[in-house]
Amino acid sequence: MMFASSEIRKLAPSEEWYAQSMTYGAITLDLTGTFDTAAMSAAFDALLESHPVLAGRLERDSGGRHTIVTDDLMHQGIWIASADSDDVFLDPGASLINLTVKAVDGHTEVTLYVHHSLADGHHQAALLFELFSRYADAVATGGTGPGGTAPTPQPLETVLDRRGIAKNQRSGLERFMPAMFAYDLPPAAVSGASKQPTRPVPAPTGRGRLTAAETNAVLEFGMANRLFLNPLVSAAVLLAEWRLRRTPEIPIPYVYVVDLRGLVEPPVGAMEATDPLGMATYLAHIDSRTDIVDLARDVADNFATDLADGVVQTSMLHFKPQYDDGPRGLPDVVSSTNLGRTPPLPTPPGLSVTDWRTTIYRASTVVDMYSVGIFGENLAVEHHTYAPEAQRSVDEVLTILRDAALQLHR
Repeated sequence: MMFASSEIRKLAPSEEWYAQSMTYGAITLDLTGTFDTAAMSAAFDALLESHPVLAGRLERDSGGRHTIVTDDLMHQGIWIASADSDDVFLDPGASLINLTVKAVDGHTEVTLYVHHSLADGHHQAALLFELFSRYADAVATGGTGPGGTAPTPQPLETVLDRRGIAKNQRSGLERFMPAMFAYDLPPAAVSGASKQPTRPVPAPTGRGRLTAAETNAVLEFGMANRLFLNPLVSAAVLLAEWRLRRTPEIPIPYVYVVDLRGLVEPPVGAMEATDPLGMATYLAHIDSRTDIVDLARDVADNFATDLADGVVQTSMLHFKPQYDDGPRGLPDVVSSTNLGRTPPLPTPPGLSVTDWRTTIYRASTVVDMYSVGIFGENLAVEHHTYAPEAQRSVDEVLTILRDAALQLHR
């Protein structure tokens, strides 16, 4: 039987990028204590009722563009996975959000998957917070919290237009022009001829974190040098890449994601927009004398200039799916995103969150993204990539940050 579908809205160009590659973001939480599967199922249903756009799916037209649609079929609800199951079948033509629950070695893993066209990392984290708020209510009272229906989140284009922010003539990629076709480049870390998956699959990921004491020392080092965490970690990532590439004379193009929510006026709420993001760029010229503080300050200064000039705010309006591989003639591009500090999730008594991690699912092997965030008291670094030595790159970044923090005590 066929069910008629209703159009919610077409994807904006900034969202279409993620639809073409079927990109999902996943956040996995490790939970210790008593877990109530029925209460989580009720909380997830309530989340979908509160955000009905998430219960939709993507429909592709003859021209290859996507529309968010809904039909009379109910969402399938949460997935109960076996402990030895790692495969998850994600299909944007069927669902844009999924939740798995898995019992593993005496604890519970809960993973929230959201299609990137509908939510970036900060939006997804807010959905996860609401989900656990409703779960805590369900365990405590049998209810699932307040009702009401949230409006469909706006695309980046609408966010900017309603604030009178016009597309800048510059994209930020101009910063890379001096390095294009200027060097004898080694083969790309990931061959463009690699077989591409036909459905979203998890990108290989290296992971590591600092202890609470090490994290505090890094934050103190940043404050002592008048540096925020993001440029400091960016500098560590670039220094690590420079060491591992073994091409010391070739500069490193760097692109990092910028959350625009607090950088526009009026500010944008966590779930008011899908992907209100900008892209900042930097071309790193590194040699054996490069100091992490000087490099971090230069990253910060370049960002401040591009933000003041309005380049960062509209940079994503210039980016196209074909930029995934980077402009031709350019050294391998390093990308990163900062997830910020994860707020404590509301959990009922007897249940605690002991760990978290993120995964990128994509129907493409063109993935190379560092992600950085603070969970509890620990700074975590992840490297999602099909390139070799993902774990080694993470270990190198953390070593550089540890060594930098020690400078305060020498």
